[in-house]
Amino acid sequence: SQIELRLLAHVAGISVLKEAFAEGADIHALTASQVFGVALKDMDSETRHRAKAINFGIIYGISPFGLARQLGITLGDAKAYMEAYFDNYPGIRDYMEEMKSFCRKHGFVTTLFGRKCHIPEIASKNPARRNFAERAAINAPIQGSAADVIRRAMVAMPDALAAAGLNATMLLQVHDELVFEVPEGEAEETVTVAKWVMEGAAHLSVPLVVDAGTGNSWDEAH
Repeated sequence: SQIELRLLAHVAGISVLKEAFAEGADIHALTASQVFGVALKDMDSETRHRAKAINFGIIYGISPFGLARQLGITLGDAKAYMEAYFDNYPGIRDYMEEMKSFCRKHGFVTTLFGRKCHIPEIASKNPARRNFAERAAINAPIQGSAADVIRRAMVAMPDALAAAGLNATMLLQVHDELVFEVPEGEAEETVTVAKWVMEGAAHLSVPLVVDAGTGNSWDEAH
């Protein structure tokens, strides 16, 4: 659940976000309240949607122009939203600048587990390529760490299922999800084991939370 935002809260040390995840709060509603000054009890779906777009857009280094286009708002409003976001979460701006500076110096960034993501075009003289590389330098440690976390879970999963005497087969990974084929009578116990393995795949300053569903197809399980 919201693995990339949880990783952002962890690596950037954002105390407000860490507290919110620890309490199981609605992180998008909280951001909307912080950025737009709307009380949680008065939150509407459109305001929450805008905050969600900013939350995920920031991870990918979205520009004010990109946010304006995504939300169908003016460029001025998009700039104001992003400034309000950084004012409320200054640690995120610090993290972004730190990653860009590190990448310019070394030519790569690393995930939480030390895996290097090489971004040579950070030194490009072409502004468009350089800007793209800077966005990658911000995003790669987050998205790369998310990939590391689920792969750690995948490595541990077969032994955990076997130790529990379960016959589930891990079929595939889809981003932050794992899909299993399970004998019907073992579904509930398999969910318990899979959640335990996935939630323990990394030890962060925020909890990892895993949701599960079952059905006769992946679509139905959602």
